[in-house]
Amino acid sequence: MRWFLFLALAAFSWAARLIGTGGVDDPAGSALLALGCLIIGGVLAGELAVRFRFPRITGYLLLGMVAGPYALGLETARDAELLRLFEELALGLIALTAGGEFRLEAIRRRLRPLLAITTAHTVGIFTLVSGVLWLLQKWVPFLGPVSPAEGLAGVALLGVIAVAVSPSTTIAVITDLKARGELVETVLGVTILKDLVILLLFTAVNVLALSWVGGTPIGLGGLGHVAVDILLSLLVGGFLGVVLGLYIVKVGRLVPLTVLVLALASAELGRGSSLEHLLVCMAAGFTARNLFPHAAGHFLDALEQSSTPIYVVFFALVGAGLDLGIFAAVWVPAVVYVVVRLLAVWLTTWAPARASGAGPGVVRLGWMGFVAQAGLSLGLAARIQRELPDLGNTVATLVVAAVVINQLIGPVLWERAIRAAGEVGAGE
Repeated sequence: MRWFLFLALAAFSWAARLIGTGGVDDPAGSALLALGCLIIGGVLAGELAVRFRFPRITGYLLLGMVAGPYALGLETARDAELLRLFEELALGLIALTAGGEFRLEAIRRRLRPLLAITTAHTVGIFTLVSGVLWLLQKWVPFLGPVSPAEGLAGVALLGVIAVAVSPSTTIAVITDLKARGELVETVLGVTILKDLVILLLFTAVNVLALSWVGGTPIGLGGLGHVAVDILLSLLVGGFLGVVLGLYIVKVGRLVPLTVLVLALASAELGRGSSLEHLLVCMAAGFTARNLFPHAAGHFLDALEQSSTPIYVVFFALVGAGLDLGIFAAVWVPAVVYVVVRLLAVWLTTWAPARASGAGPGVVRLGWMGFVAQAGLSLGLAARIQRELPDLGNTVATLVVAAVVINQLIGPVLWERAIRAAGEVGAGE
């Protein structure tokens, strides 16, 4: 019955666009039609993906690709512009979740291997992936006819996104297996630390990339302004986190709606100033989670309740924004990107884990927990696509292709690693 409802809505939307009636000439009416198709179709596609043991996000992406302007046309480029609110909300919720998952007491237990692996991942994966893609771009210009500066910006941004991993996938597999142990705690700790690091790294590299593409060199003064903006963003986020924590403790009503309001407020602050939306939300989530531990359960539950419908629309919009012609052209670089990233993940996990005295399970199997990519990677890709329209479209398409591949193999590898380490059921 639900599939029939979606097909009926899709047929109506398609027919209305074809004959020019049904309110499609009204931008708001057209966007509402597209929104209905994406929500209903996205939920159904996510459930179908789970049946085949794939992440729900994969279903959302594929539905968006089919429904987008480059396929069936149930959603147009104008609709995507009007629905950009969901992008801002989703990015804010992803950053809030990243900050909310950062628990100081859990990090302290395995601080040495966590810091060693996180540092190695940040430096090693970024350097190796960016370097290989830079050499590949010289021989096979997969970014298109771009200048050397634009090519450098593109591979640098791809290198940053390669560092990112999917906390939601990592936690979902752990929860499903009821797993606990050194491997699980180490992988989860590094994943959360990397979420915090990647936002800072992306902010800096994105500023440099915009400078390179625009042809305006950035000096020490410009870097100083970036540092000040980052600090202010963290301070504002900390203040909002205190307000959110106090509200949950003292009032505790309509918390999911309050979380959405905070994400919207952060987006508006970022739009009207130099504050970084992602960093504000990350700092707010971290502050609310660690300064108000008694409110942590309500905060995390509110994030889950408020984020699910937003994520359906957001990831479907990401899929709909893919130019399928470019997608077909970048599948070879996407496979190279995935393979190089896998090698970099293995090397930068095995070596620092062994040097820092981690257990044999972490040394041998830890890399399998860092393969999956999802929300944060796609969110950063969407932002690149918006801020660098020409170069960003190719970069975003390549990232989505790589994310789909990593989401297909990542959860499978992570589950096998936990089983091999004997940590299944330890957290019953």
